[in-house]
Amino acid sequence: MRRLAPALLLFALSVSAQTWTQLPDFPGNARDDAATFTIGNRIYVGTGMDVGFQLTNDWWCFDTQTELWSPIAAMPTTSRQYGTAFTIADTGYVFGGVDVSGALDQLWAYYPEQDAWEQKASIPAEARYACVAVTGFYTNAIVATGMLASGSPTNEAWKYQAVTDTWEAIAPVPGSARHRAACFLDGGGMRILGGADADNEPLSDSWSYPIWFETGLWYAATDLPAPRYGADGSGDYAMVLTAGASSASAFHDETWVLNGSVWSPVEAFPGGPRRGGVGAAGIGGSPWFMRFYYGTGSDPGLRYKDWWKLEFPVGMAEEWNGDTPLCYPNPADASLSVAIGDRSRDADIVISDMCGRPLLNKHLSAGAGTVDVSSLASGSYVISVQGASFRWSDRLMVRH
Repeated sequence: MRRLAPALLLFALSVSAQTWTQLPDFPGNARDDAATFTIGNRIYVGTGMDVGFQLTNDWWCFDTQTELWSPIAAMPTTSRQYGTAFTIADTGYVFGGVDVSGALDQLWAYYPEQDAWEQKASIPAEARYACVAVTGFYTNAIVATGMLASGSPTNEAWKYQAVTDTWEAIAPVPGSARHRAACFLDGGGMRILGGADADNEPLSDSWSYPIWFETGLWYAATDLPAPRYGADGSGDYAMVLTAGASSASAFHDETWVLNGSVWSPVEAFPGGPRRGGVGAAGIGGSPWFMRFYYGTGSDPGLRYKDWWKLEFPVGMAEEWNGDTPLCYPNPADASLSVAIGDRSRDADIVISDMCGRPLLNKHLSAGAGTVDVSSLASGSYVISVQGASFRWSDRLMVRH
């Protein structure tokens, strides 16, 4: 199991240093209730209801390295809002939503190398929208909650397997049936937060489902500081949540960070109160707490197209001086950084498969360094760090 303490300790030190920066606007029409997924260092945003109260099917890509937007192929289907997006491997998916005819049961896949969309298997259940989703163990994703075509919210949860293009029902989410909830990747699991119930009353409860070590059960997690629906956020280990509504007329701009089991307020979203925006974090191999992106959405009178970045600029290797080695990012893509705190100590790093067979090794001569993991296939490994007077090991995930 991943060890959270070192990263959480650092985040407590850096949380007061966060800053919001306005970036180039989303180039499509202002809109709310769009969908978003990430692949590598790119964030994809599309669909939603625009400023003219028209549903949309256009899609745009934001490159977090150049901080520029570019168009991609529009979805070759009806315009829609309240779709739910997720990523499996290097493919983006958009599920459900609502078009002019009502709720949808469709699933569409986007392949960035071909700039092309393909329709996949529809969910074998009632059509729905305003669900939440998170990627599972590299080949699957879980889609949960939402508003059914019949007009009632649901607490159903479904697992989609990309390899077989099939769906299977899993245990429903406890508590009230809900829609317009928020969702995060929660250290290897799915965390659902808040949403609105059948009476459109905001909820504050939170539930976690362990995807990597699946038990088939949902577990109660830390409640939101206040009831919210239509909020959005992202992250892994530490999670950022911003904006949202508590009624049809009460919109908010608060931004919170969940650090372990404690919500901490950070600088409010400078774009103003809104709901129905989209957020993304952990982009391009950057540590999860370094950058969070958020924009679009609406308040009671306007729809927006602004785009912002929230940064926590303290570096891990420079500031952390704990005794337990710190390895980031985890999951890793091309390279893995390792810091053992005391720069005067040498150490050896060994990465093994789950059967204990060594695959990579590297010597650290100054307490910190990087390991090239690009040759490893996506999957689970064990990383061991050994010095003259200590030995430490933990689970490492590689995701290309």
